[in-house]
Amino acid sequence: MDCAIAAIVEVGLPRASLAEIARRAGITKQAIFYHFASREELIHEVVATVTNRGAEFMAARWRHQPSPVGELAVYIEANVEYIATHRDQVRALVAIAMNFTDEDGRSGLALDASVYGDSLAPLQDILRRGQEQGQFAEFNTRTMAVTIRAAIDAIGPQLRVIPDLDLGSYARDLVALFHRATAGNRT
Repeated sequence: MDCAIAAIVEVGLPRASLAEIARRAGITKQAIFYHFASREELIHEVVATVTNRGAEFMAARWRHQPSPVGELAVYIEANVEYIATHRDQVRALVAIAMNFTDEDGRSGLALDASVYGDSLAPLQDILRRGQEQGQFAEFNTRTMAVTIRAAIDAIGPQLRVIPDLDLGSYARDLVALFHRATAGNRT
C-alpha cells in the first residue's frame, strides 16, 4: 500500500502502473497479482486502507470527550490533524478521486466514502446526541454532517496549490464555524 501511495503521489495516478508500484516495492509485477486481480482492485484497496487508517486515527481522539460539543470540536481537529500528518495519503486520495474514472469520465469508485455510506454515521451520532441533550440546535443531521465533511475534505485539494497551508488555523476556524452553526441552547 505504501509503495502504491508513493507512486500515485510522485508520478500521478495515470502513470502509477503496476510495474511502477512493483519496482518501488522491490517485487515483480506478477507478485502483485498474488494479492490483487487488477490495478483497479489495488486502487480500491488504497482508498479503503487510507480511509480506514484515517478513521482509526480520528476515532481514538474524539470518542473520549465528555459532551457532543467537545466531540464535534475534536472530530474536526483530529480530521485536520490526520491531513496534516498524513499528507501523502491525502494527496493520493485526491489524485484517485480526481483521476480514477472510466471512459465516460464517471468515477471508478462506487461511492465517495466521505459523503455517502457508513462513514457519516459517527458524525451524525455526535450531532443527534447533541440535539437530544439540547447542546445543538435542530437541523438535519445528515445535511450538517455532509457539510462538515465537505469543509474538511476541501483541505486536500488546497494542499496541491497551497502546500504551506496553516492547518492549525484552518482547524480552529472550522471548529469556530461549526460551533456557531450547531449552536442550540448553549452559551
